[in-house]
Formats: sequence, C-alpha cells, structure tokens
Amino acid sequence: MNYVLKNSRVFSVDLGEFSHRDLYITDGRISDRVGPEALTMDLSGKFIYPGFVDSHAHLIGTGLEKMVVDLRNCRSMEELRSWLKEEGPLIRGRGWDQETLGFLPERRILDRITSQPAILIRRCGHVATVNSAAIDRFSLETLDGLDETDIENGVIKERALERLNSIVKLTPEEVEEAIRIGSTEFLKYGVTCVHSDDFHGLKLETLVESLSRISNIRVFEKIAVENSDQLSMLDIAKDGETSFFKVIAAKIYMDGSLGARTAAMKEPYSDSPRETGVLYMDCETLKRIVERADRKAFQLCVHVIGDKSLEEALKAFHGSRAHELKHRLIHVQIASPEQIRRIADLGLTASIQPVFFDSDAHIAPDRFGEERMRDAYPFKQMRDVGIRMALSTDSPVESPSILPNLVSADRFFQRRDALKMYTKAGYCLANMEERGSLLPGEEADLFVSSVNLLDGVGEAESEITFVDGKIVYRTESR
Repeated sequence: MNYVLKNSRVFSVDLGEFSHRDLYITDGRISDRVGPEALTMDLSGKFIYPGFVDSHAHLIGTGLEKMVVDLRNCRSMEELRSWLKEEGPLIRGRGWDQETLGFLPERRILDRITSQPAILIRRCGHVATVNSAAIDRFSLETLDGLDETDIENGVIKERALERLNSIVKLTPEEVEEAIRIGSTEFLKYGVTCVHSDDFHGLKLETLVESLSRISNIRVFEKIAVENSDQLSMLDIAKDGETSFFKVIAAKIYMDGSLGARTAAMKEPYSDSPRETGVLYMDCETLKRIVERADRKAFQLCVHVIGDKSLEEALKAFHGSRAHELKHRLIHVQIASPEQIRRIADLGLTASIQPVFFDSDAHIAPDRFGEERMRDAYPFKQMRDVGIRMALSTDSPVESPSILPNLVSADRFFQRRDALKMYTKAGYCLANMEERGSLLPGEEADLFVSSVNLLDGVGEAESEITFVDGKIVYRTESR
C-alpha cells in the first residue's frame, strides 16, 4: 500500500523544525512523488516524526513485565499481600523498590504472604527476592554467595539472577507473547527501532528463532557475553538476521545498578559504607574481549553505571578500534571530568537515560553523597566534549514512553538536539548513518502525533505508526 499523508507538519531532524507539506510513502520508502494507487490520509495539521530509536532497552522484558504482577506502585505490606494473591504454580512479579515499599520483600516476608513459589524482581532488574518455596523447588542454594547473593534471606543479585533466569526458563510460547506485547508497547509511543538486550535465561536458538519472525518493529539485538570465547555466538545469531532483525553488537555487563547498590564504585556508598558494588570483571578480562571483538569487527556495548566499572572499561578500551566500530558505553551515571575526556579521546559512544535523573532523585543523593553528585548524570559535559550519544529508556526499568525521557533531557540539552538523539543518532550508533531523517529513499518508519514534541510535556502516544511503509499501530480513534 502506498500513501499520501496530506496536510501534515513534518519534523526535520537535521533542521530541528517542522515544514507544512504532504509526505509520500511508496513501496515502503519515503518518496518525493505520489505512488500508484496511493491512499490519501488527511492528517488535519498533525505532526509527523521519524520513528524513534530506543538505543538501549529490553524488548522481551518489556513484554514480560505486562505478563507478571506489576509491583511498580506497591507501597505497603498490605498492598504486597493483596497483589500476590495469585493462583498458579509460580508467582512472578517485577517493579518493587525498597525505598518506595518501605522494606525489602525478603524471604521470610514472602513466606508469610504465600506458600506458592514466588520470584519478585526489583525494578532495576539486577536483584530479585524469593521465598522458601522457590528456593526449594528450583534448588537455589547453589547460588549463595555469588555476587553477594544471600539465600538465607532470599536475596539474589546480578549473575546469580542470570543463573536463576536460566533455571526458570520462559517457554517458547511465552517468549513469542512477550515479543508481541513488547513490540506494541514501543510502537504505541512511536518507537520503531529498539537496540534490544534479550539474551537472558534463553537458549540462543530460541531467541534468534523468535526475533527472526518479527515483521512490525526493527530490533537491533545485542548478545550478552561474559568472555571472549562467547563472541562466536554473534556469528551464530547473525544467521537468523532479517530486514527487521539485526545482530549489531555484543553486550558486556561490568556492574549492576544504583538502586540495588551493585553499581561498582571506587569508594563506598555514602548510605552504606560497607558496600562498593559488584564488579563483574576487571580490565584485563574485558581487554581480551575488546581485542577479539576488534579482530572480528564486532561492536561492543558495555554496561557501566559506577565510576569503578567505568574506569576498568576505559583502561580496557585503550588502543582499541572504538572510534571505527563505535564501541559504546551504556548508562554512565557518574564520571569525573578526567574520565569524560578519556571517553572522548577513545572515540567511545554512549547510550544514556536522562529519565534516570528523575526516577533516581529519591536515592541518588544518598547513594553518591554531596561531593560525588557533582559528577553524576554528566550528560551535558559529555556532549560538550563531543561524545556521540543516543537516548534510551532501558525499558522495562522505565516506561518506553518517549516524552518523559525528553522532558528529563531538557535539563541537559535543547529539545531539538534531544529529538535528534532519539532518532538519527540511534541509527548512527549502529553504524547506519543514512537513516532517521524522513528523506526520500529512506525506509518509511515514522509516526503521527497530535503533540508538538519541541515543547510538549506529559504523554505523547502515537496515533499511527508506520514501519517499512506499513501501518503497524493505530489508535482506535483513527
């Protein structure tokens, strides 16, 4: 189907402004003329934007969050007890925050609430709590001690949680359903491409088979690896690539999260002087991965939140092909001026989440302390020294909604720059420079909205979302 989107205001990423004109979609691409048998849609002055690119999120995790008990707004023992009254062989939940809840929902608390096996993942995805029934059913005692996992209290952290995900696997049918739901969650906000990280507790073959069937959203997958030998999995995964599913990078975790106090810090947490976080690997281990990735021309995406993990990553990337391959740092929630200069000198790029500034506002000052807060969320400083960045939500850690992230980004950037970082920059970080501008010849990935995103606040759902020139989402009112 070809289209004429008539009477619209089309946003130019490069100019940072709108033009009142018609937009033509022909054979799945933006065109400079009307295609044969085109359907005309009068948009009555609504806004057209390039499809947004979430440069770091979890497509399957976003869908799975809608399939389990949502604990994001759980604020009391009474609510937790009520929300976990679920029948079935296993209770899964996600989204709790001990600061909001007022307590850690550890083993003995969960034992008093339910006799069914229960696994509750913190909103950050780096910590889970389980009850005795889950420990017994899945023989979780073997995880004790790994990355500070405390089975006695039912607290499972970091790589131990990865092992738990491998034990309590999703079925192929659950994976398919999570992809379907997750895709819709992104598409309804105009996100047409997701740099996704989904290789958690799944067989690689199951993941690739499921993602290769996608035809309504573009998925740029990052395959999580723990050592240099595992980079061979990228070659295997690439065999399943389609026009919608690409394997673009290997993902390496260097540390955990701020909320869970597992982000690796040089100095102890201000609100917990005995804790410095969890460092997954030292610079020498990462260096071996970097060297092999450089030989194979694979991009690396490295999760760094604390300043210690960042330091180890910077040492490992010294002398690498970072500028050429666009090796990437994900998060960078704290960095000294000297570290920022080294990021720029190495040619590293970054996926950042401005929305974390607001969602972490109730914990960051306590975790970092007053002095370190000066180096926290250094996104403006990173931009000032020329580091290439793209925006992301890390959904389901945050909602995939674009506008809250843009509003948070207003603290660091002009809105038109943030819009470019949410569209064209997401493709650039994947070494795809000629996308995301709605120019003739580009794939017709775009969305229609009644909200002017140059100054909008609140929510901004898409009314119509196109991918590859096809309507893949529309509100009931259209």
